[in-house]
Amino acid sequence: MRSALENLLLGRQPFASHLEQKTAILRATLASISVMVGVVYILADSVYRIAGNSPYYLVVIAAGIVTLVLNRKRLFTIASIVFMVSINGVVFLFADSDPYYTGIYAYFICTSLTGFALFGIRQKKLAIAFSVLALVLCLIAYWTDNNLLNHNVVPPAYASTYLTINISVSLITCIAVIYFLTTINHNSEVILQEQNTQLANVNAELDQFAYSVSHDLRAPLSSILGLINLYNLSKTEQEKDALVSLINGRVNTLDQFIRDILDNSRNSRMEINLQEVKLSGFTKQVIAQLSHMKDFGKQEMVVEIPETFTVVTDTGRLRMILSNLVSNAVKYYDPAKPYSYIRITAGIENPHWYLTVSDNGLGISAEHRERLFDMFYRAHAHGEGSGLGLYIVNEVCKKLGGSVTVQSVYGEGSSFTVRLPIIKP
Repeated sequence: MRSALENLLLGRQPFASHLEQKTAILRATLASISVMVGVVYILADSVYRIAGNSPYYLVVIAAGIVTLVLNRKRLFTIASIVFMVSINGVVFLFADSDPYYTGIYAYFICTSLTGFALFGIRQKKLAIAFSVLALVLCLIAYWTDNNLLNHNVVPPAYASTYLTINISVSLITCIAVIYFLTTINHNSEVILQEQNTQLANVNAELDQFAYSVSHDLRAPLSSILGLINLYNLSKTEQEKDALVSLINGRVNTLDQFIRDILDNSRNSRMEINLQEVKLSGFTKQVIAQLSHMKDFGKQEMVVEIPETFTVVTDTGRLRMILSNLVSNAVKYYDPAKPYSYIRITAGIENPHWYLTVSDNGLGISAEHRERLFDMFYRAHAHGEGSGLGLYIVNEVCKKLGGSVTVQSVYGEGSSFTVRLPIIKP
């Protein structure tokens, strides 16, 4: 979030990168300093009654204002060139005419550093050119006696005042440039460390993913091959029908595993596509699509969402969330209970809206809750799931800027609550 001052100096348009934004801030800072310095010199000259310099100070002020305008319009290279040409030119004119003891030559150090800061390694030819220009102008001004400006030079009695101004402005400018360079370096190190950490996590997940996928793909395939062999050895139609049913179950398990992998892949690479949706009807559609599940229908489905309750979200990702939470509730129901239910509710908790899927199924023991959302983690040993369902729910919630939490008592049931940010249509 940019401050009001940054919005004033830089405009509200987004920047292509963090470096571009920081460079724009530096450019605006230096341009603002040049405007203030021009005003200070005009006031100082009026106090000491030094005439003839105002037009050149006005050039400095104008250069700063033009740079600010070009900077706001995102014409960064042109803004930097205008600023560097103007400031180098005015500094050279004064350095060629004023006594060296006014400290005017200190500005050449500033302009040399500024060239590298504004143009950087991406425009190193311009950076080197302006740094060399500052050095050349400094040497010409010092070793020649042209006195290009026909004006009243600073009298020795007032030189200490101008020395103070010149050294102070030069110091402030150099500090701004060095601070910018060190900040960029620090941010680059932080970003690199974060990327290294993310890369290490991704590599660990890839290793786990490769192992789990190979295992979970081979297991049902091996089971299917074994069942086919038994089928070939079967002598009665009843045995063959039972084996076909088992094969069908293993194929469905394999199909669901592949679907989970695809859902995870889609979530990680697809852009967010926001749509307005009536949550109650959408939820009932998702539930209907799960009617093929083995134990579907053994629990009462209770959807306690008003028909008018509408949210703006990514419906594809919301489908992943609902499908995984409801299918888990179906899968882990408790057959020992005389009455089983799955209850789905929703509401508003500013600045989020929430969706809760609760059941009175088997529940989850405390030892499993910390790892419940890990990839390929199964809380129930007898479950035939991929171990990706809750991982996908958690990743989708993070992608949408939300979260998922769980409350569960082993033997009594579970309640999963998803919270997503409220987005106005």
